[in-house]
Amino acid sequence: MRANGLPPVERIELGAGLTGRVVATVDLLVQEGLAALNGEAAWTSPEWWRFVEADPDHESLYLVIDGADNRPVAVAPALIIRDTRGLLFYNGPRIIGDLSAIGSVSHLALDEQEALPWLTAGVEAARPALYPSLTVGTFGSNLGLRPFAPDRTTLPVSTVVPALARLAEVVAELLGCRSHALLYLDPEEDAALASDASAAGLCRSVFGGEGVLDVPDGHFDDYLSMLPSSRRRTIRREIRAYAEFGARTEVDYGSGALTDDHVRLRSALREKYGHTAGRTWARKEFDTLRDTLGERLVVFSARGTEQILGYLMAFRYGDVLYTRAAGFDYEASSGAYCYFNVVYYDVIKWAQRNGVRRIHYGLGTTAAKAWRGCTLRPRWAYFGLGPDAAPDATEMIAIQNATASRLLASLGAELEYGSTAGVKAE
Repeated sequence: MRANGLPPVERIELGAGLTGRVVATVDLLVQEGLAALNGEAAWTSPEWWRFVEADPDHESLYLVIDGADNRPVAVAPALIIRDTRGLLFYNGPRIIGDLSAIGSVSHLALDEQEALPWLTAGVEAARPALYPSLTVGTFGSNLGLRPFAPDRTTLPVSTVVPALARLAEVVAELLGCRSHALLYLDPEEDAALASDASAAGLCRSVFGGEGVLDVPDGHFDDYLSMLPSSRRRTIRREIRAYAEFGARTEVDYGSGALTDDHVRLRSALREKYGHTAGRTWARKEFDTLRDTLGERLVVFSARGTEQILGYLMAFRYGDVLYTRAAGFDYEASSGAYCYFNVVYYDVIKWAQRNGVRRIHYGLGTTAAKAWRGCTLRPRWAYFGLGPDAAPDATEMIAIQNATASRLLASLGAELEYGSTAGVKAE
């Protein structure tokens, strides 16, 4: 929903001839010329931002960067986070100290394990003082920064990302936010910010690795040939188990692809990640998706003899598929390997038949993605906790970064600037 009670924000000087400001809605951005980009990602599209803006539990706004002629050249979405409610992965203060969001418990060093209990207690005590908080980023685990329109000046990443960081800091202060975060920077965006003076005072951490699968031409065996023989055997066994269970995957398109059969699984998934909304909320979300991205919807459903056992929701943009959410009835489908068949194997087969060359699987379940052939693209987070930040919070971010880095490195991901990540810049 639109952010409540936004005060007027005058043009903010950002250096390099750039200024910044706040815009309240996508409609106002469109009036200024916001337009679709050639080959744009789902998460930076105007229709996706309309969907996020319609979410009743998060307050949206947009940070606009203007050029020397005061015309907009770049824009990024943001959220005002009032308290611990809402989605974990966009709530900066909640992310700090939660190793299910950033980090890996299994990659803790001994001294980190010993420090974790008292650091956790310190972070929990300090967390209320970090609200309200400003998050720069959008649903889909993306920073969301994009050129304003294809006919406008395009700034280099090395210029626009530091400008965005400066703008976020000032806007957070003007809005009365006690902390702010820039989330899900890709490696190029991270390199631009990490080397700039605007990163001073921010705590930097690896967030995780986005799984991206380049789909090979041909048939499913061509995909399998990319993997070691032991993995090929396991995948064939999981496909057989799915078929012997009596499950099958159906693919539906467009605004009618999401039905009431999917509502139960969607609401259960949302609750798993910190949102207690029930089926009424899920139905409203589906209605909004139909209105905003209906023509791009692709839904893969695992069907048993009597009910839907699981599903994957995705959006198609040209020859790229962006996965959004999956939900499964694990009790009803025990032993069927529904998750792997619906999310990976049948999606890959469909992609090969339908001209899709790349699948974006997002963050989370990192090892499973790498095991099935995805490249892991690091994503980074920056936290602005203010000059009076509790030392426990900065130390916790350093531990989260260290364990997340070890996890990605163990899976073959290439990390840059890892030796300084998580350390508060001076």
